[in-house]
Amino acid sequence: MKSVSIIGGGFAGLAAGVALADAGWRVHLIEKRPFLGGRAYSFLDSTTGSVVDNGQHLMMGCYRETFAFLKKIGSLDLVHFQDRSRVDFLDAQGQATLECPQLPAPLHLFVGLLGLKGLSLAEKLGTLRLGGTLRLKNGKLHRKIGHLTVDEWLTACGQSPRIKERFWEPLAVATLNEDIKIAPATLLAKVLQDGFGGTRRDSSMVTSKVGLSDLYTRQAVEFIEVRGGTVQLKTGVSQIKFEAGRCSGIELTDGTTVQADAYISSVPYFSLRRMIAEEIGTRVPEFAQWWDFRSAPIISINLWFDRPVTDLPFAGLLGTQVQWVFNKDVILNRTQAKTQHLSLILSAAHVHQRTPKEQLVEMAVAELQTVLPASRQAKLVHSFVIKEHDATFSASPAAEKARPGARTSFANFFLAGDWTDTGLPATIEGAVLSGHRAAQLVSEK
Repeated sequence: MKSVSIIGGGFAGLAAGVALADAGWRVHLIEKRPFLGGRAYSFLDSTTGSVVDNGQHLMMGCYRETFAFLKKIGSLDLVHFQDRSRVDFLDAQGQATLECPQLPAPLHLFVGLLGLKGLSLAEKLGTLRLGGTLRLKNGKLHRKIGHLTVDEWLTACGQSPRIKERFWEPLAVATLNEDIKIAPATLLAKVLQDGFGGTRRDSSMVTSKVGLSDLYTRQAVEFIEVRGGTVQLKTGVSQIKFEAGRCSGIELTDGTTVQADAYISSVPYFSLRRMIAEEIGTRVPEFAQWWDFRSAPIISINLWFDRPVTDLPFAGLLGTQVQWVFNKDVILNRTQAKTQHLSLILSAAHVHQRTPKEQLVEMAVAELQTVLPASRQAKLVHSFVIKEHDATFSASPAAEKARPGARTSFANFFLAGDWTDTGLPATIEGAVLSGHRAAQLVSEK
């Protein structure tokens, strides 16, 4: 059997490992932490015993690579697909709902948008102006809007400030994790093409019925190990060695060296930087081009109330700093719970990275009370804040041009991860796609 060493045990690394184990390769996966999951994992809150995700991940029905991966490892039944695409929005005036009827895509989105309160008919009809761009593919799309931010593209398409604030901005920030004045238009266009330009199922929202770690980590490990592979936790990498145009081995922090026929790095760019000697990192083109990448943070504010305050599974919040609220009791089917666990999300949270956690909780509770009147009578019994400072790369038109592909200048060394050039935002689907692409290149050797 040919062997492959994979650095990193998140979605990208495990997807690559499963694909290669299935193809007959002996997989050795190395993970620094004592648990798998990368930047998509879960754990038990010691106070309440609740399952807490390090950040709420909302998937879409168009995540074909993700669902193929979950099906292969036997986990597809652990996700829930909406019967029809529906997203609720809450503000101080009440609730507005975008619900797509059973019509062919993308007509179902446009008809659903017509029923969304808070926007004029002219603003809703104005969304059709984006249609010409969304019909463009690949190179043509990048030539037309590759230099534009989301905000610039929306303005060029005649989108009003109000529809930006009440529809486009919540969608863009949630999927791209960056301010619309920074994020690239091409990534939002790709999300709209994939999510709303195919089948009705593509636009349905998908949630995990279990904690993120329980969705895929154990199952992927079992798949790899039963095919002769190994998964090694609590194992750090000090340096990736290169010689004569190839990767010659991985030096571990304990001083030992791992050697294989092929190697995949699936760790984030900021981790990979520390594993590559600076003279190589700044000299090799595909490494040097992302050396100046920066991160975009996500903050999750978990609140437990003494009573239920909403029956919505999730909702976008308008007119608040917190952008989304997820009802963990509904999502995880804890419908008999007397308390309620809500996870509130602050994406692109640059200005709040240093805000004390106590202040973040106070802000989240106050904002929740403005959009959910039932929460005003509820008592907060517990809170837990998670700051993921390096949740994703900071997406911009310049960063899009700098994202490296899976193939490198070294014949047996490949890159995976949601930050690589997948054409997608830094999402679960992007991570799994990158792992599958790297595995395909390895298999061709």
